[in-house]
Amino acid sequence: MLDPFDPLTHELCFPGSITGQTEVSCPHCKAVLTVLVNDPLGQESCQCSQCGEWFVIDWENDGKTG
Repeated sequence: MLDPFDPLTHELCFPGSITGQTEVSCPHCKAVLTVLVNDPLGQESCQCSQCGEWFVIDWENDGKTG
């Protein structure tokens, strides 16, 4: 059972909510990227450092990229 007072629980539920960053995979080249999380309940645009393509991360939808 997850402890609601454990900071790791918040990090698992809301990526980047504690550390301010998390890892995602680029939907184009599948590279693993460490990205900053400014709003763990919103969307953010990111540019892949490997292939240069832009993509959107939806934090509210479990960090799905597209």
